[in-house]
Amino acid sequence: MQTAVVPELEELLDEGPVPAYPYTKTFAEARKDPCLTLHTTGSTGLPKPITWKLEILSTYEAWRTIPYIGEYVSMTEVYQEAQRAYNAMPLFHTSGLNTGITMSLLLGVTTVFGAANVVPNATYADEMHKYAGVDASIGPPSIYEDLSHETASLDRLDTLRYVLVCGAPLSQVAGEIISKRTRLISNFGATETACLPRLAPGREDWSYYYWHPTHSGIEMREYMDDLYELFIVRKPELELYQGIFSTFPDLHEYSMNDIYSKHPDPSKGFLYKWRGRADDVIVLSNGEKIAPALMEAGLMSNPLVRGAMVVGRGKFQPAALLDLGDSRPETASGRFDVLKELLPAIAEANKHAPAHGKLDQNHILLVDPSRPIYYLGQGKIQRHQTYKAYEEDIENLYLAADDLDDQLDLDQSASGDLLMVDFSDLDNIKQWLKGLILLVTEIQDLQPKDSFFQSGVDSLHVLRIVREIKLQIKICGGRLLPQMLTPGIIYSHPSLDELSEFLFQKATLSLRGLDSGYQSVDSDDEDIRPKAKDMNLLLHDYVQTLPKIENRVRPLPVSQGMTVLLTGSTGSLGSYLLNSLNNDPNVHHIICLDRTSAAGKHKELGPKRGLAPLDSDRVEFVKADLSQHGLGVEEELYERLLGTVTHIIHCQWPVNFNWNLSSFRPYIAGVRNLTHLAAGSRHNAFLLFVSSVAAVGGWTGFGEVPEAPIHDLNMAANTGYGQSKLIAECLLDKAAEISGVRSACCRVGIVAGPVEQELGMWNKHEYIPSIIISSVHLGAFPETFPSRDEIDWLPVDKLSKILLEVLASASQPVISQPGSLNTLEDDPHTKVYHVVNPYRISWHADFATRLRDAYPSDIPLQPVPFEEWVERLKESADEAEKLGNIDIERNPAIRLVEFYAKAAISKEKGRRLWPIATVQASETLRALGPLGSAWLENWMVQWGIKPN
Repeated sequence: MQTAVVPELEELLDEGPVPAYPYTKTFAEARKDPCLTLHTTGSTGLPKPITWKLEILSTYEAWRTIPYIGEYVSMTEVYQEAQRAYNAMPLFHTSGLNTGITMSLLLGVTTVFGAANVVPNATYADEMHKYAGVDASIGPPSIYEDLSHETASLDRLDTLRYVLVCGAPLSQVAGEIISKRTRLISNFGATETACLPRLAPGREDWSYYYWHPTHSGIEMREYMDDLYELFIVRKPELELYQGIFSTFPDLHEYSMNDIYSKHPDPSKGFLYKWRGRADDVIVLSNGEKIAPALMEAGLMSNPLVRGAMVVGRGKFQPAALLDLGDSRPETASGRFDVLKELLPAIAEANKHAPAHGKLDQNHILLVDPSRPIYYLGQGKIQRHQTYKAYEEDIENLYLAADDLDDQLDLDQSASGDLLMVDFSDLDNIKQWLKGLILLVTEIQDLQPKDSFFQSGVDSLHVLRIVREIKLQIKICGGRLLPQMLTPGIIYSHPSLDELSEFLFQKATLSLRGLDSGYQSVDSDDEDIRPKAKDMNLLLHDYVQTLPKIENRVRPLPVSQGMTVLLTGSTGSLGSYLLNSLNNDPNVHHIICLDRTSAAGKHKELGPKRGLAPLDSDRVEFVKADLSQHGLGVEEELYERLLGTVTHIIHCQWPVNFNWNLSSFRPYIAGVRNLTHLAAGSRHNAFLLFVSSVAAVGGWTGFGEVPEAPIHDLNMAANTGYGQSKLIAECLLDKAAEISGVRSACCRVGIVAGPVEQELGMWNKHEYIPSIIISSVHLGAFPETFPSRDEIDWLPVDKLSKILLEVLASASQPVISQPGSLNTLEDDPHTKVYHVVNPYRISWHADFATRLRDAYPSDIPLQPVPFEEWVERLKESADEAEKLGNIDIERNPAIRLVEFYAKAAISKEKGRRLWPIATVQASETLRALGPLGSAWLENWMVQWGIKPN
């Protein structure tokens, strides 16, 4: 077997010089070369590997050239209407991979993927639609089924150019709802065929396909009962359009094994709707594929079962029709006994089902022997006719399985051996939930933060867990939660901590009943109160675990040498903080706690950023998990930290505006755990937290934001990032009061690129650098930016020094009495510093002129209002799409068109934060001065706009 080692991503993206690797083959020479080996998903039979040749990729380019017919344009024209598309399809699925190739490389649509450790679900997709700056969405139907039930989610779909459903059909009900909000596209293709050239039907015909009549070679042949089977017929003149014959070069025609029906309107007889697969493979709404033959054989392993048919196309999970003949029970108790006897056969069937496509006993239909079951000559059930005869019964079966009133009593519950759960007690919920999951799944252990799905939970487990929780909440008197609890809730809260928190909050509301005061909250308050309530509950949880310490010892003076614990040293700001600490003679030792071992990364990135070599005798790197007790390090090391650390700088926090608040729980837990370290430390270690202006981004108070602790959690920006930062600030303030922890919170604004040397670079894909770089491409720069007119940016290298000066000032001990050297003044609050540039300038009055002067003189640039600049950017994006030539390096702002468009019409002004305490504490900040031409010119050199 031949093997190959694939380079790591960092190696592939390394900007260092590499030897030239010329590619000189012509298309004719290269077209038969293999380029990808893909694995089929099983839609067309048993999964198998398929090797794509380069010529099959050319079919996507050829698709763009098919002629229009009347008002019907190529589907690629519709795809190109988007700028950024969120893709929830996995890259091992052909749909996921094809969007990356077709949309990104050929159509100029940036593909946005979610976090690798998140199972795609409706909640996550909704967050991506809200915060990721996307204008299109691609994913399996189960996501959009769930989104179709939420008005707020549908409102966000309104802003999208289209929704592209892949992997399975969307239900008609959900499709009709979504198609009224945005263009809905039913995707079609297969690993064997690649794309099939088609035209875009009207929006009202979202569930139909229009195969190109002259450029596809597709023939629709009658199958049965007004159904048609799709065949691709080989034609020499269509060689570039027919990828299937690259895969199977010896064939002259190919059946997709799909069956269709014609549009009921005779004038649209060229439109066809997918009805199913001729080979019986079942595609669930979550995209899972089931080959029913082996499952049916497993069910028929019980002698009671005469015939079995597995169904579930378009459903979240499968069901089965069982023909027991005269053995069919007539009573509910008889049905229960039979199902109990069938459990081994169901287990046997599930051996042949995917992890997220299991069959359970509540989805078994025992057919009436007086009604017909249609069999083929060999004793196999004729699927199409039988399904037609039992379609209503199957739908009722799914409804009944979801209705708790139709379930058996608690004695038949999987959780019958567990104690009853108290939904008003968070710890009790967590303990009960852990017992339930261990019982249902037979997992040996489950920690509060462990991912359910990484621990072995599958879709059948999820369904059982949902059912048991519904049963328990109903027994407790809840009315609202059972209707809102779906499998998607488990997928979007995939740990004991997250699911327990969700149940605690929602079940508490549910148990109040429909007449509670909560239900009558004014609509204007509905968005605010639950947010503040959730935040307060989260804060309360962590405050309860703070250590209570009465007497605090005097800390070690800075002059005696600092031992600094630094978190987040691998980030941009963190690396400059480490550099400043490394160059500070007052720092005796530096301990870097990071999620991964960071020594190698600093060795690689340090020279690129112009950072001094690290003193290996003073700098120590430790792999840690701040969310865990004892910071996730060995006990011996933790004891050493307690005995030596004098100062803590906490800089480890993901800048992710797509995450909801619950996703930041591990990082808030990290703050709590660092307060434990500080409270128990020998030197009463001082903790400096790098917060953000987003912590007060929702400020609605009188005047400017005060440089002081703020406990009104509604004042945070309405993002999980800003909310988590404010909660962390409040937690530190409580730690000062309860545990005597000395701390400071630094609300940092926009962090600009370094200015002290040419090395290093402000990330060109952030929104400010993107404006400056793309202006060269557009031939114009914005002389105004109304919603961002005040500029108080701080260069990252200057910021690192400012933060260390704040640390030195804030951590100076204040003695309570002249004669008392061992106790501290009672000051039960964290100190707050606004870390922004006090020498503000105006974009339109100052920055625009300096920006123009900083550009090279040979670049023709016209100053224009921001609104006009955005229009030019849009035109540039449209032109690039038409030409299929989007250059992100030269025109990075094209990725953020929608963001700039919203900023252009925004009437909001940024919240003003005055850094009064910071100016007093930092000599660097006092001497900084406003943003000048020298900074701008240095950034332009770093971005490659100006020569060195």
